Amino acid sequence: MDIIVKNKLKLIKWLKVDPTIILQHVQTHGLITISEYGKLKSISKNASEENVAIELLDIICEKGENVCQDFLKMLEDDDVNEISPELRVWIKTVELKETEKAGPSNHLQNPKPPSGVSAIDQTKDCERGKSKVVTDCKEFLKKNHGFLVQSVKHIEVILDDLKLHPESAANVRSKGTDQAKMRELLGYINSKAIAERLVDALLEHECDLMDELLS
Repeated sequence: MDIIVKNKLKLIKWLKVDPTIILQHVQTHGLITISEYGKLKSISKNASEENVAIELLDIICEKGENVCQDFLKMLEDDDVNEISPELRVWIKTVELKETEKAGPSNHLQNPKPPSGVSAIDQTKDCERGKSKVVTDCKEFLKKNHGFLVQSVKHIEVILDDLKLHPESAANVRSKGTDQAKMRELLGYINSKAIAERLVDALLEHECDLMDELLS
C-alpha cells in the first residue's frame, strides 16, 4: 500500500492515459467488484480520465496490502503497462511481496455477490449432489467469477472431486497462488456437467462462501 501511496501522483499520470483498458484488467484479475467496476465506468463517462485513475487507486488502497500487491503485480504484465513506457520501466524497479493466501473475504472487502443467481431450493445444506439449488451452474460460475477467484481456498480437494483430465489438473496445480489456480480452473468449465460438479464441490468444501453467494 505504501508503494502506491508514495507514487500515487505518478501512477495517476500513467493510468489516466487509458483508464478504460486498466479497468478491464483490474476486473479480469478480480481486484474490484462488479459494483465498483460500474461506479468507475460511470465516472469515466462523466468526469476526466484523471478522476477515474484517482478513484481506482483509492479503491485498491482501501482493500488492504494483499490487493495492493496484486495490483502492482498486475502492472508487471506487458499487456497492462504498455499504455505508458514510464510505467513499464518503473514497475520493474518495484520490490513486491508475496501475498497471503486469500480467505473468503480477503481481497473483496464486504463482497456482495452479483445479482441474477436464482435458487430453486432456499435450503442450502451444503451436501454433495445439491447443485440443483442453482438453475444454471455455468451462468452462476460466470457471474461470480471474480468473487470465486478471490475467495475459494480449498482448491486441491475441489480438484480431486472434479476429476479433470490429468493434464488440466496439473496445469491448475502448477499456479503459484490460490487465486491463479482458481482462475485457471474456471477456464476449464466448458460443459454443463463439469459446471454442476464444480458447484457440488463448492457446496461441500466452501459451505460458508456458497451460503453467502446463495443468500
